[in-house]
Amino acid sequence: MAFQYLGEITGGLAPVVNLQAAANVYQGQMLQYDIAVSGDVKPVVVANAGPATTATVCGICLGSGRRTNPGTSLYDATYKGDLITYDVTQALLAVNDPVGAAIAQVQIITPNSLIRGPIVKATVGTNPECKACTTGSSTGLSFIIPTIDTTVNFFSTAYCRTGANRGEYRKITTGAVATQTVIIPFTNDIAIGDTFCVVNVATGCAHIDFDTQFQGISSSAALSNYYVVYVHELNLEEAGKEYATFRFAPRHFL
Repeated sequence: MAFQYLGEITGGLAPVVNLQAAANVYQGQMLQYDIAVSGDVKPVVVANAGPATTATVCGICLGSGRRTNPGTSLYDATYKGDLITYDVTQALLAVNDPVGAAIAQVQIITPNSLIRGPIVKATVGTNPECKACTTGSSTGLSFIIPTIDTTVNFFSTAYCRTGANRGEYRKITTGAVATQTVIIPFTNDIAIGDTFCVVNVATGCAHIDFDTQFQGISSSAALSNYYVVYVHELNLEEAGKEYATFRFAPRHFL
């Protein structure tokens, strides 16, 4: 699973357009407008600041608008989607069908676009952290798990996957590599052995960063640099199927 366009929050759909690739792009990638290579679009970049300032978000790559290297497979197992090869010579342009520069079919997105993105630990196919509690709490306000990538105050979430609080989400208010603290308590006592999925994504106004392939949201990004988004839904119920539904803040379209 990679990024998916769900429609506009105001109703209707944004357009799908064919744009010239300025770098190798993959199906399901989040793309930015290119202003430095001479093409139209290329993959976004990991956030350079908090909030990010270098990428102007364009849309999601749906596939190739022109067949590149006919007769060869476009599928890439690492990216789990088709590759659109960036063309830099006349010889490469000549073998495309029809002849010409590589074209990406792009679902344009706007500040009103709802996007579903898988949540992964750094790379596609690697699940977010899910650990068993080693120290519980009779107040429901904290628990200790084995070491994970540090969580971020107010921008991380703990989901109870097994135990008396199964199905409950809480925003982590004091992040750490082991002890996780919340202000709104879990409904029931937290016991040793209860399992929690912990991600650096939260509902509401949130900070996120991308995985290394720009096809999903990183569950473990430190978020010192980030993109500002509005998360409408966070689903951590099933291992390997974690996702968030979100919109980008308008600042990332400037």
